[in-house]
Amino acid sequence: MRKRSICAILLVVISACLAAGCSLKKPVTNNTTTEKPAEPSVKDADLTKLYNLKDGEALVMVDARECENKGLVKNEKVYLPVSLVATYDSRFYWNANEKQMIIATSDTRYFYKANTSNHTEGDQTITDLAPMVVIESGEAYICTDLIEKFGRMTVAVSTDTVSRVSMFTQGTKVLKASVKAEDGTILRAGRGETYDIVTTLEKGEEIYSAEDLSGEVWTRVMTPDGLWGYVNNLETTTYSETGQAIPVKIAPYELHLMSEKVNMVWHQVGGEVSSDDFKAAIKEAKGLNVISPTWFTFKAEDGSISSLASESYVKNAHTAGLKVWALCDDFTPGVKGLAIFSNTAAREALINNLVSEVTRVGADGINIDFEYITAESAPHFLQFLRELYLACKGKNLVLSTDNYYPNNLNSFYRLGEQCEFIDYIIFMGYDEHYSKSKKAGSVASIPFVRGGVEQMLKKGVPAKQLILGIPFFTRNWSNLKDDDGTVKNDVMSMDAVQTFLKQHDAKPEWDETLGQNVVLDVLEDGQKRSIWIEDSESIQRKLAVLKDNNLAGCAAWRLGFESKNVWAVIKEALAAE
Repeated sequence: MRKRSICAILLVVISACLAAGCSLKKPVTNNTTTEKPAEPSVKDADLTKLYNLKDGEALVMVDARECENKGLVKNEKVYLPVSLVATYDSRFYWNANEKQMIIATSDTRYFYKANTSNHTEGDQTITDLAPMVVIESGEAYICTDLIEKFGRMTVAVSTDTVSRVSMFTQGTKVLKASVKAEDGTILRAGRGETYDIVTTLEKGEEIYSAEDLSGEVWTRVMTPDGLWGYVNNLETTTYSETGQAIPVKIAPYELHLMSEKVNMVWHQVGGEVSSDDFKAAIKEAKGLNVISPTWFTFKAEDGSISSLASESYVKNAHTAGLKVWALCDDFTPGVKGLAIFSNTAAREALINNLVSEVTRVGADGINIDFEYITAESAPHFLQFLRELYLACKGKNLVLSTDNYYPNNLNSFYRLGEQCEFIDYIIFMGYDEHYSKSKKAGSVASIPFVRGGVEQMLKKGVPAKQLILGIPFFTRNWSNLKDDDGTVKNDVMSMDAVQTFLKQHDAKPEWDETLGQNVVLDVLEDGQKRSIWIEDSESIQRKLAVLKDNNLAGCAAWRLGFESKNVWAVIKEALAAE
């Protein structure tokens, strides 16, 4: 039997490890007889066999659970699969096509080419003692040195008996106990004294567990340095949940937040806007402080853009006391965001083109409205945003993104990570029922808006960075359907709705549950028309959600669709904050 000392490490865990391929494995009994001996085993366990390790492999423990993934021992270093590490920290961005890892911090980018013993930090080339990223049997592995340097986790590497890595990630807690028996206790290969010895634990040594303890005499535990086995609960203290904050390893991101509530409107433009037209468009917009013109879109998959950026527009906006956050969308047919985001050169070109145009005309920020992100493109999109942050930081530009109602189908937008380096997260609180809906209904009912805000906050977006998007439009729904089953509808401005109601002498009724006026089955040209109306009353209810949650402000789609009286409602609501 051998003694083992405690590794002093900080411990915090997340419950997501099962999703990352980590799972408890059944213990291997390495006694040679089919019947267990009556006496306790005094043999040392064959850890290589117990942990099912081959030559050059390392046991990987994440949050006190054994992973199916094995580590790699090479170059006198221990490496973990990139696919595993990126599950817990997407800052470890791996580009399989380019065979390189890029880590974007709040200050610079680090480039690590696979199987190369040097890397670049900004413009400098640094020589490493060993490759920090290697490819083995077609899979990419990252050195634990990098994880220790940048990762949102603690890492302990041991090679005394078998090579192993113990990693605790940011998130939730594990169960912790300590040895209370005066003579210590034995960590065994199975649930019982007849199983061979993994190691001997001294009194006071800490152990960690991730399993259900109910009704068990023996508990599967992990030592701080990554050995797992079973201990008798009679020889340990009571288990309790525990966790500590992961130490900050990189400088925090610097956010550019306004000192007042954001009162923003998107301005859909199709060309140059004259000074007179601009003044007319914002004439009634009292209290407005940010305007976002729809200037940029993809031109090609090389990162080139189509631009309507205008210096005179910015001058007119600044004269009116407005900040300009220029919008870029991903709506260009045939140009795939994945092709741009997953190519370092194209990604850099897109960033440089956007920042160059915005600074050329003197605008104050960039609003990213990418609505065609997929699960496949999402990791590359997040890397694009991190790198765009660096470019915006250098020019003192405000960076914001537009996001859907959070649900399982778009969780890959990873709002909790976006808000670390994005100044403002805008929740598009509309299109509850949209142009291709198969059922008519509200564009933005209060339950929909409230639910979206609650989900955004639960995802980790701070209220001080969350902007509520509100609609200045609604839909006039027909009782007819298209061939694909979608309900025929037309987009209407607030004033157009009121004109429609007057023309048809229609009397809407207030729906307290939805928080808006509703008119149903208005007969027009042989069709029955229904409208869930957006007006100053419905906007006031939405702004109440903003006030209740002390959000950063509101953003409205779009300028020109609002009624005059709605601006006073918005100004009053934001001023009350």
